[in-house]
Amino acid sequence: MKTSKPGMELSLQDYRRFALMSLWTGLIATVGFVFALIPNLELVTLSAFLGGVALGASRGMMVAMLGEAIFSALNPVGSGLGFPILYLFQIVSVGLSGLLGGWLRYPLQKLKNHLVLAVSFGVIGFVLTLVFDSLTALSFPLSAGLTEGTLWATLTTGLVFFVMHMSSNTILFALFGTGLFRLVQRQIQMHNLVRV
Repeated sequence: MKTSKPGMELSLQDYRRFALMSLWTGLIATVGFVFALIPNLELVTLSAFLGGVALGASRGMMVAMLGEAIFSALNPVGSGLGFPILYLFQIVSVGLSGLLGGWLRYPLQKLKNHLVLAVSFGVIGFVLTLVFDSLTALSFPLSAGLTEGTLWATLTTGLVFFVMHMSSNTILFALFGTGLFRLVQRQIQMHNLVRV
């Protein structure tokens, strides 16, 4: 005898989608931990973007934010929980990566030329990293009291890090984004999880 209310039952596809969301949240946090001790090399942004490709904009943003929240809170280099504004900005900027992945899935699917797709991924990686670095840099002067001096000091002190981070993510997106994008598409179609 069924005790669940009508309309509250989940289909097999819903269970698969929830499982994929859980796995992707864990993936985002895990790649953060794996590369935490390597300066200027991170795959969280790319993983979050691909999560949006796999799950759609809203679910992609949700798993990206949750994955980043877990990673930042437990980061072995230093927990983001000690800096609430930084923690919030990290979660928001990685969430935007998942959101953008969902939005750009279909336009990117239409690009058949591998070089054009790779360049597009490189530009996406650059822009997402620029947003992440800008927001996280802004969090320090906001925490300390926003003045022109603290803002410029933060930007100039972090300039080398920002350039290296944006360069590495641009390269990572361009080199690996296209292949991973196609792999994700195939897996989603194979398991009948085309996003809704």
